Amino acid sequence: MKITILGSGTSTGVPEYKCECGTCQDARQFGSKNYRTRSSIHIEKDGKNLQFDLGPNFMDQIDRHRIEWIDAVLFTHCHADHVSGTNDIVMPCRKQQMDMPIYGPAQTIRVLQRNFDYMFTKETFQGGGVGHLLPNVVNKRFELLGFDITPIPVEHGNMETYGYRVDDFGYLPDVKRLPATSQALLEGIEVLVIDALSFNPRHPTHLSVGQALEISEALQPKATYFTHIMHRLDHRYFPEQCAEQQIDLPDNATLAYDGQVLRL
Repeated sequence: MKITILGSGTSTGVPEYKCECGTCQDARQFGSKNYRTRSSIHIEKDGKNLQFDLGPNFMDQIDRHRIEWIDAVLFTHCHADHVSGTNDIVMPCRKQQMDMPIYGPAQTIRVLQRNFDYMFTKETFQGGGVGHLLPNVVNKRFELLGFDITPIPVEHGNMETYGYRVDDFGYLPDVKRLPATSQALLEGIEVLVIDALSFNPRHPTHLSVGQALEISEALQPKATYFTHIMHRLDHRYFPEQCAEQQIDLPDNATLAYDGQVLRL
């Protein structure tokens, strides 16, 4: 299984607009790992391809990282940085000559049907400028195209939000608290990609690095990667930043970056 980190940034992206901090200045340099688009991943296995979330950078992400096919889209929740690129699925639909199945929490599907109502009926499917979506509400383990998928309910403000377990891979891009029942669904995973916005443990809707490491320690994956990261975390100095915060960073935990490829 091949996992491509399409985006590893928080809702503002990095660099932040008009920010001159060291991380943002570095992010403006070509090839910097500190350049972060909104959080998203793509998973490929046995010729089948799953896309996770359609944020505002979606079209650039799939072009930049040479994503050649999308068989289905899974949504984590309906915040704008995860759904505002939904209209752009028109191009994969057109190139692949197919309707696009989408999966997600009930609240997310309702919001998509309201905000992109023209994409859910073929009566408006004219001129090649509209993709047609096939909605599927999910709330329990299911099989899709040879992938074993388990939605992982997490707390992220007042928004119905899922992470996902896909085979032995865990993806939790937006989470403040992982209930014990949800943590149990992740037992035995090999790789974890998890929200770690900053070093601030008091943020109301996102985990800090220290809090994400506590979850990683409990699950004991072979490797942990932090995503949905803001500009206060710098790829160039992350171990030193952790040491300054008195955080013991294990060798198998690190920041994710846009374009990173993981394999299981």
